[in-house]
Order: sequence, then structure tokens, then C-alpha cells
Amino acid sequence: MSGTPLSPGEPARRADELRDQVAHLTEAVKSQRDIGMAIGLVSARFGCSTEQAWRTMLRVSQDSNTKIRTIARVLVATHDGTADAADDEVLAKIVEHLPASGWSAGPAPGE
Repeated sequence: MSGTPLSPGEPARRADELRDQVAHLTEAVKSQRDIGMAIGLVSARFGCSTEQAWRTMLRVSQDSNTKIRTIARVLVATHDGTADAADDEVLAKIVEHLPASGWSAGPAPGE
């Protein structure tokens, strides 16, 4: 401690800031996990390298004006069978930007 007295309300403000930071970092970790999983799904689904899958996701993001974390979340949810109506809307928006073989609703055959 620096020995500087805290003003009234300062501990509560600091606690709120820390809670916000933890929530942000938690969301960032989840987004990174989803992105990694989506890269693997795209790579497997379209038979390409992980680098090509990443570039494909970037292109889809730019072409559809959709955040990459949203694309990743929707692709993972669709694969897992947990996609909701909002996810279906995003998938419909981005599917035209995916490679010609498309993206089915659900796991690939044999999965």
C-alpha cells in the first residue's frame, strides 16, 4: 500500500473496475476458444490448412460485415446443434461467403 488514504467510494469503484475487467477477460478467453474451434471446423469441413481456414474466416468476416468472434460462435453452435434462431440468422447471412460446398446445419456426415 502506498499509504495514500482512499476517498469515500473509491474501494467500490475499484471493485467495479476489477469486476468489469474480469468479465472482459473471461469473454475474450471464450471468444479465443470459439475461434480456435471454428478454425478447426472450417479446416476439417473444407479440407484446408488451418492458415487457409483462418483466412477464410477473415474474408467471411469482412465480406459479411460480421465480427469474427460472432462467426466463430455461430459455426461452433451450429456444429454442436446448440444454435438458436439468432444464430440461424447469422449463419444465413454468412453462408453465402463460405466456400462453395457450404455449411450444413449440424455436424458433418460421419461426426
